[in-house]
Amino acid sequence: MRKLTGALALTTAAVALAAGTAAAAPATPVAARHLALHSWTLLNEHGPGPNPGERLTARVSARTVDGHARGHVVVQHVFEESGTVRAEFDVDCLTVDGNGAITVTGPISRTVVTPVGGEPYLFEEGRHPEAGLTFYPADEQHQRRAGWNRTSPRTASEVVRCGAVPAGLWVIDGGTFLRR
Repeated sequence: MRKLTGALALTTAAVALAAGTAAAAPATPVAARHLALHSWTLLNEHGPGPNPGERLTARVSARTVDGHARGHVVVQHVFEESGTVRAEFDVDCLTVDGNGAITVTGPISRTVVTPVGGEPYLFEEGRHPEAGLTFYPADEQHQRRAGWNRTSPRTASEVVRCGAVPAGLWVIDGGTFLRR
């Protein structure tokens, strides 16, 4: 029963990770012929401080050369009690808006769920919804925010290619480096 409860909790977490979060409106992207983005960030969906019992990270390596975006993004949520959910997507767009928000979008190549003590399995195998990750500049309180989401018919969410994802997460560690 305990393993079943853990598996259900992890599957619920997979849906939450895959669905992402919602918040503010997107900004207009600025066209750039050459961009390179490298990022590793520790995120929190509950506030600006640490989140005991779970670890949400985003790792990005993307570039745009002559208007063609390439790269890879991994968003991973580790729950100490139930396991890990790892979503990966290949970048089809990298943009920077007029306010300095950096967005990467692309189709999810796979979401892997690994229960504690169990074997990894593909969640929603064969589906490749569009996903997006946006890093926002620090606000007046010097807090950095990020937005993460993916298109999901279950939650009526939609990620538009090259569209910013509203901020719903706090960046609590790591960095995002953009080279133009």
